[in-house]
Amino acid sequence: MNKKVYKLFGSIVLLALLMVNCTDKFAELNKDPREVNDPDLSHLLTNALYNSAGDEYLQWFYNNSVYFWRFAQLTTARGGNAPDFNNTAALGGVPLIRVMIDMKEIRYRIDQMPEDQKKNYQAFKAITYIPQVQLGLRATDWQGSMVYSEAVNARYSGNLTPKYDTQEELFTQWLAELKDAITVLLAADNAQVRPGNQDFIYRSNWLSWARYANSLRLRIAARYEITNPTLMKQLLAEIVSLKDPQGNLLLITEASQNAVWAPGVNELGPGGTNTLWIENYGPSKNFSAFARKNQDPRLKIFFRMNDLSEANLTLIQAAGQTLPKWVKFPVVEPWDRLVGAPVAPDSSGVTDYYGAALRDADNRTYARLPYVDFNLIKPKQNGRNGEYMNVLMGAAEVSLYLAEFVEKGHVTGIGTAKSWYEKGVRLSLEQYNLRAQRAQIVDFATRGIQAGEIDAYLAKDDVKYVDGDPKNKEKIILQQIIHLFDNPYEGIAVARRTGFPKKGSTIWAWEPYLSSGTELKLPRRFPWNRPSIETNQPNFEAALNAQGFTVNAFEGTVLNSQRVWWDKNAPDYGNGQ
Repeated sequence: MNKKVYKLFGSIVLLALLMVNCTDKFAELNKDPREVNDPDLSHLLTNALYNSAGDEYLQWFYNNSVYFWRFAQLTTARGGNAPDFNNTAALGGVPLIRVMIDMKEIRYRIDQMPEDQKKNYQAFKAITYIPQVQLGLRATDWQGSMVYSEAVNARYSGNLTPKYDTQEELFTQWLAELKDAITVLLAADNAQVRPGNQDFIYRSNWLSWARYANSLRLRIAARYEITNPTLMKQLLAEIVSLKDPQGNLLLITEASQNAVWAPGVNELGPGGTNTLWIENYGPSKNFSAFARKNQDPRLKIFFRMNDLSEANLTLIQAAGQTLPKWVKFPVVEPWDRLVGAPVAPDSSGVTDYYGAALRDADNRTYARLPYVDFNLIKPKQNGRNGEYMNVLMGAAEVSLYLAEFVEKGHVTGIGTAKSWYEKGVRLSLEQYNLRAQRAQIVDFATRGIQAGEIDAYLAKDDVKYVDGDPKNKEKIILQQIIHLFDNPYEGIAVARRTGFPKKGSTIWAWEPYLSSGTELKLPRRFPWNRPSIETNQPNFEAALNAQGFTVNAFEGTVLNSQRVWWDKNAPDYGNGQ
């Protein structure tokens, strides 16, 4: 990418940070007398929750589609990947500080209350930590050290030079904050003041928030696998030891328990009325081959088919056009119209995939490649009227993590890897089907999951769990990556931690990103650009140097070798074991 692109992106980031959403999007306050009667306090929570996932435009326009999907090799650019696609600009679209400002104010005001009043706001206070930990994990994954423990304190302490916490310190603090929150939430009685419907995620269900907090601890624990496996196992044992009042794991293990960000039917989704341009990406060849071979119903939900129906192919042939070599007759719908393209920049000139649009005798054009269905992510784009549904953390993700950790022997006593795996895959398929239905994607009647498709998929050789099969671990991890298609921050974390998909796999093989015959290195962090405001420059420099990072570096080779703490010894992309 040239310098103009980076300057443009920097301007977009600055503009996004300056924007303030002043629209009232939320339901009326519940009238229960135990609920907050100070609208300012409850509205602070609503604003923070909305901002926690309401600033996703840059995440989707830039991070998710330009980088994370391609780094996990789920997609490729429909025009071919450029030789410098592995060079990056700054991380954008993680509104951690905006959320912390409101959450800090809530905690401060509660702490200033008289003791007899303050004691009834402790559950309210506890939930304020959970969304900011979720966002903090996204940010540190790609930045490493960052301001957190002393962030947004200027108003309260006058501190204008907050320290940068190391990633190890951040994990320790977040685990403690979540653990403390869980303790308070599980002990909450009916005297606790509730924000009611202003909490549009769980509507003041303290037990649901406790499950969410413990499930976030599971995400953090996974990141210790390479850097501190002993601590990881200790954390896992502690996480699964917690139970709800019915004696079940205190984790999100059922779809009804999912943490869903869905403020209302009028929510526009990422970017408001702006276009995300995620339709510029289609499935990668190898991911598509795996999904088509096993008829994964999610493939037809993630992507809209190419234009090469059998009838259209006949018209194209009649016009004397050369058909792509991979075309075959008869066309099996929809699978033969979901063929992906090779990802290597050296393949961008292969006309079978990246040639000009095909034409018929009347000069009508037909696209060769499928493309990401933007309405799945943004249901109201192009005048459609679907409902936005963002699963912040769900039962499918949790179940697949548990399957992996049981399979690897990291945790015991919670059931079999097979049972968690099959549950996780089933929940994933059902979750995407529900999301597609609510989004009202085009042709949902045929693209949605049909009777028997889930059982058939679980029975496929490349998917089926077979007791004692060494490929079970790979199958579980690949299903995690596929499931996290709509949460690329977590999907790429799995790919980085495990090195899957891996080169030479008989299930879903990693294709090297060859450019002029040389394999490109993909980033493991984002650039650390020197701040324009010098107030906190010494702390910035100290954190930069402590991590061994090069300032203002955006080249993939540098960003691959200079890794954040948890990622230092992880396998490179494609080198799963």
